[in-house]
Amino acid sequence: MMKKAQYFVVDEAKDLQKGQSLVELAISMTLLFILLAGVVDFGRAIMAYFVLQDAAEEGIVFGTSYPTDCNQILDRIHNNIDNQINNNNTVINVSIKDDAGVFQSCYSIPFAQVYAGKLMRIEITNDFPITMPFLGTILGSQTIPLSITTNGTILRPPPPD
Repeated sequence: MMKKAQYFVVDEAKDLQKGQSLVELAISMTLLFILLAGVVDFGRAIMAYFVLQDAAEEGIVFGTSYPTDCNQILDRIHNNIDNQINNNNTVINVSIKDDAGVFQSCYSIPFAQVYAGKLMRIEITNDFPITMPFLGTILGSQTIPLSITTNGTILRPPPPD
Protein backbone atom coordinates (compact mmCIF):
# COMPACT_ATOMS: atom_id res chain seq x y z
CA MET A 1 0.00 0.00 0.00
CA MET A 2 2.84 2.37 0.64
CA LYS A 3 3.99 2.16 -2.91
CA LYS A 4 0.56 3.09 -4.23
CA ALA A 5 0.48 6.16 -2.01
CA GLN A 6 3.89 7.21 -3.25
CA TYR A 7 2.80 6.81 -6.87
CA PHE A 8 -0.27 8.91 -6.14
CA VAL A 9 1.93 11.74 -4.79
CA VAL A 10 4.18 11.54 -7.84
CA ASP A 11 1.17 11.75 -10.21
CA GLU A 12 -0.20 14.74 -8.27
CA ALA A 13 3.17 16.52 -8.60
CA LYS A 14 3.14 15.95 -12.37
CA ASP A 15 -0.35 17.44 -12.60
CA LEU A 16 0.80 20.49 -10.64
CA GLN A 17 3.77 20.90 -12.99
CA LYS A 18 1.47 20.72 -16.01
CA GLY A 19 -0.75 23.43 -14.51
CA GLN A 20 2.26 25.59 -13.71
CA SER A 21 3.52 25.23 -17.28
CA LEU A 22 0.12 26.24 -18.61
CA VAL A 23 0.07 29.38 -16.43
CA GLU A 24 3.64 30.28 -17.50
CA LEU A 25 2.67 29.81 -21.15
CA ALA A 26 -0.42 32.02 -20.77
CA ILE A 27 1.56 34.82 -19.11
CA SER A 28 4.45 34.66 -21.58
CA MET A 29 2.13 34.52 -24.61
CA THR A 30 0.24 37.57 -23.33
CA LEU A 31 3.48 39.51 -23.01
CA LEU A 32 4.66 38.36 -26.44
CA PHE A 33 1.37 39.43 -28.04
CA ILE A 34 1.64 42.86 -26.40
CA LEU A 35 5.18 43.23 -27.76
CA LEU A 36 4.06 42.07 -31.21
CA ALA A 37 1.20 44.59 -31.22
CA GLY A 38 3.68 47.30 -30.23
CA VAL A 39 5.95 46.38 -33.12
CA VAL A 40 3.00 46.48 -35.53
CA ASP A 41 1.86 49.90 -34.23
CA PHE A 42 5.41 51.23 -34.43
CA GLY A 43 5.68 49.97 -38.02
CA ARG A 44 2.39 51.65 -38.93
CA ALA A 45 3.64 54.91 -37.40
CA ILE A 46 6.85 54.74 -39.45
CA MET A 47 4.84 54.14 -42.63
CA ALA A 48 2.60 57.13 -41.79
CA TYR A 49 5.73 59.25 -41.27
CA PHE A 50 6.99 58.26 -44.72
CA VAL A 51 3.59 59.08 -46.26
CA LEU A 52 3.67 62.55 -44.66
CA GLN A 53 7.26 63.10 -45.81
CA ASP A 54 6.37 62.12 -49.37
CA ALA A 55 3.32 64.42 -49.34
CA ALA A 56 5.41 67.36 -48.07
CA GLU A 57 8.02 66.76 -50.75
CA GLU A 58 5.31 66.65 -53.43
CA GLY A 59 3.99 69.98 -52.16
CA ILE A 60 7.47 71.52 -52.24
CA VAL A 61 8.17 70.28 -55.78
CA PHE A 62 4.99 71.91 -57.04
CA GLY A 63 5.23 74.95 -54.76
CA THR A 64 8.72 75.97 -55.81
CA SER A 65 7.51 76.26 -59.40
CA TYR A 66 4.06 77.74 -58.66
CA PRO A 67 4.43 79.42 -55.23
CA THR A 68 1.30 81.58 -55.45
CA ASP A 69 -1.06 78.67 -56.24
CA CYS A 70 -1.69 77.82 -52.58
CA ASN A 71 -4.85 75.77 -53.17
CA GLN A 72 -3.11 73.51 -55.68
CA ILE A 73 -0.16 73.00 -53.30
CA LEU A 74 -2.57 71.89 -50.55
CA ASP A 75 -4.50 69.68 -52.98
CA ARG A 76 -1.32 67.87 -53.99
CA ILE A 77 -0.40 67.30 -50.37
CA HIS A 78 -3.90 66.04 -49.48
CA ASN A 79 -3.98 63.74 -52.51
CA ASN A 80 -0.79 62.03 -51.33
CA ILE A 81 -2.09 61.64 -47.78
CA ASP A 82 -5.67 60.50 -48.56
CA ASN A 83 -6.46 56.79 -48.20
CA GLN A 84 -3.14 56.08 -46.53
CA ILE A 85 -3.47 57.63 -43.06
CA ASN A 86 -6.19 59.27 -40.99
CA ASN A 87 -6.42 62.72 -42.57
CA ASN A 88 -8.66 64.18 -39.82
CA ASN A 89 -5.74 64.78 -37.47
CA THR A 90 -3.47 66.37 -40.08
CA VAL A 91 -2.50 70.06 -39.98
CA ILE A 92 -0.69 71.55 -43.00
CA ASN A 93 1.06 74.93 -43.05
CA VAL A 94 2.55 76.34 -46.26
CA SER A 95 4.62 79.45 -45.67
CA ILE A 96 7.07 81.64 -47.60
CA LYS A 97 9.81 83.83 -46.16
CA ASP A 98 9.00 87.50 -46.80
CA ASP A 99 11.44 90.41 -47.32
CA ALA A 100 11.73 90.87 -43.53
CA GLY A 101 12.86 87.26 -43.11
CA VAL A 102 9.65 86.10 -41.41
CA PHE A 103 7.64 83.13 -42.67
CA GLN A 104 4.13 84.15 -43.74
CA SER A 105 1.26 81.97 -44.86
CA CYS A 106 1.08 81.29 -48.57
CA TYR A 107 -2.34 82.98 -48.60
CA SER A 108 -1.29 86.20 -46.86
CA ILE A 109 2.14 87.03 -48.30
CA PRO A 110 2.11 89.86 -50.89
CA PHE A 111 2.63 88.67 -54.47
CA ALA A 112 5.56 91.08 -54.97
CA GLN A 113 7.50 89.31 -52.18
CA VAL A 114 7.23 85.88 -53.82
CA TYR A 115 10.09 85.46 -56.27
CA ALA A 116 13.08 83.27 -57.10
CA GLY A 117 15.47 82.63 -54.27
CA LYS A 118 12.87 82.91 -51.48
CA LEU A 119 12.48 80.02 -49.08
CA MET A 120 9.24 78.01 -48.94
CA ARG A 121 8.43 75.80 -45.96
CA ILE A 122 5.78 73.11 -45.63
CA GLU A 123 5.02 71.81 -42.14
CA ILE A 124 2.74 68.82 -41.62
CA THR A 125 1.73 67.52 -38.20
CA ASN A 126 -0.39 64.48 -37.46
CA ASP A 127 -1.47 62.74 -34.26
CA PHE A 128 -1.14 59.09 -35.25
CA PRO A 129 -3.58 56.88 -33.28
CA ILE A 130 -2.25 53.79 -31.51
CA THR A 131 -4.51 50.76 -31.80
CA MET A 132 -3.13 48.82 -28.83
CA PRO A 133 -4.60 50.17 -25.55
CA PHE A 134 -1.75 48.87 -23.36
CA LEU A 135 0.83 50.81 -25.35
CA GLY A 136 -1.08 54.03 -24.81
CA THR A 137 -0.91 53.40 -21.09
CA ILE A 138 2.84 52.88 -21.26
CA LEU A 139 3.43 55.91 -23.52
CA GLY A 140 0.97 58.12 -21.66
CA SER A 141 -1.12 58.86 -24.75
CA GLN A 142 -3.11 56.98 -27.36
CA THR A 143 -1.44 58.98 -30.15
CA ILE A 144 2.08 59.41 -31.48
CA PRO A 145 2.78 62.99 -32.65
CA LEU A 146 4.36 63.05 -36.12
CA SER A 147 5.88 66.26 -37.48
CA ILE A 148 7.40 66.90 -40.90
CA THR A 149 9.14 70.08 -42.11
CA THR A 150 10.31 70.44 -45.70
CA ASN A 151 12.07 73.46 -47.19
CA GLY A 152 12.59 74.46 -50.80
CA THR A 153 13.81 77.44 -52.76
CA ILE A 154 11.35 79.14 -55.11
CA LEU A 155 12.41 78.80 -58.75
CA ARG A 156 10.04 81.35 -60.27
CA PRO A 157 11.76 84.39 -61.78
CA PRO A 158 11.43 87.71 -59.91
CA PRO A 159 8.51 89.98 -60.81
CA PRO A 160 9.18 92.65 -63.46
CA ASP A 161 10.30 96.07 -62.16
